[in-house]
Amino acid sequence: MSDKIHWLTRAHYPDPLVDYSSTDFIIEFQEAAAVLQQWRNPHLGRSSREGTIMSMASTARAAYDMIQQKLLTTSLDADEEKELIEKVKVYKFMLDRTLPEALKLVNLDQLLTQEDIEEFIRKHLELMGEEYGQQLSVAEAMMNQLESITDIEITDEFGRKRRISRNDVLDVIGSVLGNMLVRQVSMWPVDDIISRPRGRLHLKKTYRSAIMREGRVPPVNIRTEDIKVVDKDRLSLIYFIVDLSQSMSKIVFKDGLTRLDGALLTSLGLYYYFKLVNRRKRREFDSFNMHIIPVTKSPYVISDDAKFEDFLLGAEAKGKTRLVHATYAAIRHVHEHYQNVNYDVQLVYLTDGRPNVPFEGPLPGSNIDSGMESYFRTANTKTPKEAQRCMVQLSKTFNYLNRVRDRNWNISYFLMAGQRFKSSTLWEDTKHMLAGVTNPVLIDPTEVDSLGRRIIQETMVSED
Repeated sequence: MSDKIHWLTRAHYPDPLVDYSSTDFIIEFQEAAAVLQQWRNPHLGRSSREGTIMSMASTARAAYDMIQQKLLTTSLDADEEKELIEKVKVYKFMLDRTLPEALKLVNLDQLLTQEDIEEFIRKHLELMGEEYGQQLSVAEAMMNQLESITDIEITDEFGRKRRISRNDVLDVIGSVLGNMLVRQVSMWPVDDIISRPRGRLHLKKTYRSAIMREGRVPPVNIRTEDIKVVDKDRLSLIYFIVDLSQSMSKIVFKDGLTRLDGALLTSLGLYYYFKLVNRRKRREFDSFNMHIIPVTKSPYVISDDAKFEDFLLGAEAKGKTRLVHATYAAIRHVHEHYQNVNYDVQLVYLTDGRPNVPFEGPLPGSNIDSGMESYFRTANTKTPKEAQRCMVQLSKTFNYLNRVRDRNWNISYFLMAGQRFKSSTLWEDTKHMLAGVTNPVLIDPTEVDSLGRRIIQETMVSED
């Protein structure tokens, strides 16, 4: 075990690769979800803990060799020489005893977190002070300076394995998924069932597509897959409202991956997708501003990288479904931050159930008769009264937004459930709640890997 540590150098343990967006390294959605799950939970993934120790060993070995070389070849005064000798002792003790022992305990699952590893090393340095008969002055300072990189192992769809730094996980996975969405969207088929493109018809490109398909001029007919629409020039705000209620903790993938894992990964992919699109357009202002609203006890708007990372790291599936509160948070954010800018607004909902916490207070459109109240008076529904109140509030709010003239408000409503859900009363209730505004989109939880593409197809026009 000590040999494994002692002879490890930077040459044997190269820095993690940066460019994971290339076509040479393609990961599947489920593998990406597993990596994100490891990133969210430091107790998962032995490779991440081994990576911490390997990185420490690499740093210590490089420093040890450099100091030894300096002692042998450089003329030093007594104080400098004493300080360097102390450092050499610390590095040698760590390479010969501390790090090999830590690696052994990691493999036995006795050190589970980065904090456990650091605490173990600190205790070993105390033993080192006792062994040398004095407390070496540089030991504590060195611990604070050692770079600790928690690496996570990632496997692409061809079985090739690489490690990525914990600090780079979001950028790596986000870039891979964002680029994947860009490629999928640029080639998506336009049909009457899945995609409902919005925008002005691009006559020349539609005609050219039909010619290419038929191989003749003029084409005999124009099919739906030939249709091309004009690029969206208006600036858009996207609010992705993500259900984090208790039911999102249901496991839908093997290896214990849940609906929540799928929703978080979709959020990450969309977040990076819109970054890539903005970069490609090269305009003075971003064409799309992506926001995330977690449906928690107190829904809030995430619009910067730091808050987004905190959200991904700490998101839990618990509590009730406060969709009305999240809707109000989005509307308030638009009015407070974009009052004088005529942006389009897209509200995208992802939930696996019904809203069940009514909003107490005035809501936009509360005086509108959407017909939802009369529907519940006559419908044979199993929806609880509290949920009925929520659906009435949402219906009125959606109808109000649909009538607003100062900007365009669009709604997309995704329900995570199997096809049998269409025979339930909740499906009928949801369709009536959205009547005149949009149609609900049903997505099977086990097919959540296609959710990002479906959301873009529902909300954005073609990027041709």
